[in-house]
Amino acid sequence: MQGREDEGKSVLMKILPCLLIGMLFTPGVPGAAQRSIPAKPPTFTMKIHFNGEVLRGSYLFIDARTQEEKLADRARRKLSSEVIVFFHGHAQRPGDAYGFTSRLALLSRSGIVIVPVSDTPYGDDPSWHGDTGKEFILMEMVRYVLEGEGICIEGYRALSDLPLRLDKVQPRKKPQGVGAKIAVLGWSHGAILARRFAHAYPASVSSLAQVCPAGYERWDSEILVKRFSNECLSISKFSLNGHLRKTLQSGWGFTRGIVGDFIRSIASAVVYSHPEKAKRVWKDIDDCSLFTDSTVFSARHLRAIVVIFARQDSCMDIARNIPLKDPNQISGEETKLFWETYYHDVSQEESRCVFRILPGNHLAPIVSSDLYASTVLEGLSLMGIHEGHEEVIE
Repeated sequence: MQGREDEGKSVLMKILPCLLIGMLFTPGVPGAAQRSIPAKPPTFTMKIHFNGEVLRGSYLFIDARTQEEKLADRARRKLSSEVIVFFHGHAQRPGDAYGFTSRLALLSRSGIVIVPVSDTPYGDDPSWHGDTGKEFILMEMVRYVLEGEGICIEGYRALSDLPLRLDKVQPRKKPQGVGAKIAVLGWSHGAILARRFAHAYPASVSSLAQVCPAGYERWDSEILVKRFSNECLSISKFSLNGHLRKTLQSGWGFTRGIVGDFIRSIASAVVYSHPEKAKRVWKDIDDCSLFTDSTVFSARHLRAIVVIFARQDSCMDIARNIPLKDPNQISGEETKLFWETYYHDVSQEESRCVFRILPGNHLAPIVSSDLYASTVLEGLSLMGIHEGHEEVIE
């Protein structure tokens, strides 16, 4: 009997180290590697030399990957999934809506989110004014950021030979390192930018998501401004219901962005002796009223598309164009009508297409960041396995 006990102890001592190692690397077990992000990440700024003028750019880079994930990405020379590039709403700064962008990073498979922002281009060649120029500038900013992390964008091809310089550093033409595709996501005006971006770089962008998106109505800038003003009044009343801090932060970000861009546009008009440059703020507003469908920007190459409207958003209200009997339960016919109207070149059999209407107003991605971030990631099939295992570094 004693011999059997000794034999059992011997076997246990042999397998115990293996059990401990297995527990150490099991997700959710104390001691396992957890994703982490800073509570207040730094926003980086740069000078952008493009089309005969100097613009101001800024960006947020969120990398929530564990050290093990980074090593695995380097070993396979490819990220586990797409890098998420997020385009903000009108005049917002990179650090705004951090509750939303940080959730995207923590919960996504790749763990990486980039939030680039640029002044509105208004240089020598008018064909590169406004959002058309931003398509070029924002991609170069994304390349610049990723190259610094040893990551290169797969399928990249420059839109033009027009010179562009960031902080006096020319991006490498053939970067070496870990490869990655892009999932582009936009909020409000940023949703138009996201669709333009996906159209402009079909070999690099594999999926698209839009939340509270502009671009779904035929209207002019005056109507847009009026409806946006009405939505702001509605949001101000909503802020009294426990969301004052988030509402004020978003409002301050918008004000700071508009005022800063306007002041820099005036300075640029004086420096370059070109009074027309002062109009770039109005060009930005005009670009926000652009109608987008597949006749304007193709989307057939995308493997996944997610479009989410907010139920109480009076500014970007899809019900004005797609009659909905019950926004809480969109029918198959209504869904079909939506995709045929705005994405008629996309095959729903070949691409994953998700059309949703969720609770909230135009600030929903900020106020309900968990709901909107998880819905986007699930819709794009980019949800990782890290939910419930993240920590925030204060």
